[in-house]
Amino acid sequence: MTDKKPYISVVIPALNEEKYIRNCLDSFRKQSFIDFEILVIDGGSKDNTISIAKKYGAKVFSLSGSNICQARQRGLKEASGEIYVGADADNIYPKDHLQRIADNFVKYKDAVAVVGGGIFEKNPAWTYYLWRLIYFLINLFYRLTGYVLYAPAFNISYKKDVFLKIGGYTTYLDYGGDELDVLSRLRRVGKIIFDNKLNSYASSRRTREGILKAFFLHLIFYYYLSYLLAKIFKRTIIKGQGVR
Repeated sequence: MTDKKPYISVVIPALNEEKYIRNCLDSFRKQSFIDFEILVIDGGSKDNTISIAKKYGAKVFSLSGSNICQARQRGLKEASGEIYVGADADNIYPKDHLQRIADNFVKYKDAVAVVGGGIFEKNPAWTYYLWRLIYFLINLFYRLTGYVLYAPAFNISYKKDVFLKIGGYTTYLDYGGDELDVLSRLRRVGKIIFDNKLNSYASSRRTREGILKAFFLHLIFYYYLSYLLAKIFKRTIIKGQGVR
């Protein structure tokens, strides 16, 4: 990649996100970086998600019944940018978010991906402080070893051509597939940069249902068990259920 700033494609999977997506899209409207497009991959929304997305000028593609990796894969195929930026509909992005991503790719020309973390809402407070600690440790480990342990799908960006060459998303995977699987495969082909200042403001809606439900249902069952079974059987066994 040259010193010329890349064109960026922001891909947002969505399903019945009318309560959140407006704020997300508004945060991209306010970006200091201007050379980008937004693609919303809708999984069959019954609310006003699609009309809101179109109002903000996003390119909307319908993929009814899709899981998260199928949605992101559709976005990858439709994207016009050199850089694919993963985003989530319930996140808000600082105005320099895309600029930081572009600057990192220009600075680290051999990097295949640039990732960051998330700052969660303080409701509930334990979510905020737990994830602050987790990302502190991830950054510390990265500084010591150069190895990225984890990054959220809402803050993973990569060179589109590189990811296409290694096959794109594993579409029988659901939750975890756009994080664990993506990072694992990108590590094999190049350098991943973790930028500790590249943060997104993330919704804590999954943990407002209580710590036990968040841990056992959403983390253990819908995330890790779903991911493990799909890896073993090469097909979707447990389809993730979002919190709206």
